Amino acid sequence: MFKVKATVIGFDKDEKKYPCHFRYKIGEEIIYDGETITGRVCPSMAPVLGRAFNDLLASGGRHKEGEPPGSYFPFWHSPLSIYDPACKKYDGVGFRPTPERPEEDYKFIADETLFDTPPGGKYNIGQGTEKRAFSLVCGDKHTLARFKVEAFDLADKGDSLPYYRRGMSILNKIIIRPGIPVDNILGEFSTDEINNIYPILGQNIIAVLVGELELMGYVEVADGKANATEKGQQKLAAFKKSLTKEERKALKL
Repeated sequence: MFKVKATVIGFDKDEKKYPCHFRYKIGEEIIYDGETITGRVCPSMAPVLGRAFNDLLASGGRHKEGEPPGSYFPFWHSPLSIYDPACKKYDGVGFRPTPERPEEDYKFIADETLFDTPPGGKYNIGQGTEKRAFSLVCGDKHTLARFKVEAFDLADKGDSLPYYRRGMSILNKIIIRPGIPVDNILGEFSTDEINNIYPILGQNIIAVLVGELELMGYVEVADGKANATEKGQQKLAAFKKSLTKEERKALKL
């Protein structure tokens, strides 16, 4: 999942003659990190930006015409879970996977069981670096402030955090084994690491998270093989630095 930024890029009308009553300035930014919106939000833009933030949080701008952006969310490939503070050192929040709930006739099988039905009835696994930004305009026909809205990094807050941490662990495996086939990354994790940290790993969710790393320029994928970029190595180093000693030990970083 992705952090999203909206930037004021101009005014379609003469702003000196018809000034923006919210006093937006060109270059002003509003950032959504998956949990918190930072920046000034004009009431007339709030619902429009909210939809754009949610869409780009999910797809990063990879969704094509007719594709629901939400179909790119990694949590479609996740099991049910319960809150357990002891698990916070692993996923950053404190979710414990519950792959089996006999009383609910529920059993999670990676790459087969979906958390729920994705919008449109199917999930999408994003690949490549092509993405689009949104161009949005305010409803004041006299001024028409214009915003560019785009994904610019991986979201690392709120319910995005467990997926971000899994993504960083995957990035670590790619750095250790340059050129590793994406299909082989799962085998670099122990059974305990696969099944007892939220979200449970499978080939599909790894492909989703590698796709997110690729879109943000942290890895390059060619012929099904992944290599970390310099930007990716710097990202992992910064992530490790942000962890406590207990968290680094838990994540084997």
